[in-house]
Amino acid sequence: MLNCKSCSYFKSYFAVILAAAISVRFYPQYSSLITLLLLTGIPIVVFKKSPEELGLKEFKRGFLWGAFFSLLILPLFYLIAPEKSPFQISQAVSLIPYYLGIAVGEEVFFRGFFYSTFENESLFSFLTKNNLVSSTLFAVAHALVYYNPEMFKVFFPSLVMGFLFERSGSLLAPIIFHCLSDVVYHFARV
Repeated sequence: MLNCKSCSYFKSYFAVILAAAISVRFYPQYSSLITLLLLTGIPIVVFKKSPEELGLKEFKRGFLWGAFFSLLILPLFYLIAPEKSPFQISQAVSLIPYYLGIAVGEEVFFRGFFYSTFENESLFSFLTKNNLVSSTLFAVAHALVYYNPEMFKVFFPSLVMGFLFERSGSLLAPIIFHCLSDVVYHFARV
């Protein structure tokens, strides 16, 4: 039981949720930095995962997949969103560093670390066990950290991020999509 890989992941998962919830509640100005350090530090420092094991490879392929799907999906999302503010390029660009930090941390933990810990298998042609489980954990974490069950809606973009990770073989694809999704979501709420 001491060497249980899934046990180690889930202990880390609950520790991250607790720390993130506390930081969001009591230290909101530092919460994104605290979360980034935890989400990347646990797999790299505690579990000694290499960047390659976490999916930090195939950068050109990852960039192309992430950019293509972002350009395909996100403008449509903005157009059909029921509530939106005018999209301002300068403001969007200024938001990228903030949301990039969030995307890197969450993708390293929920895609890179999760996929490097568990065996994967196909459920349907477009959906794998790891994508379904990691997306569920991603959504539950958001609902718990932000004290809002509506945050479970991140399950669906998480499925896209898992798909991008699996198809591109690179963590860069879901990082790009995640970051740009958060930027677009800043202007268009669902």
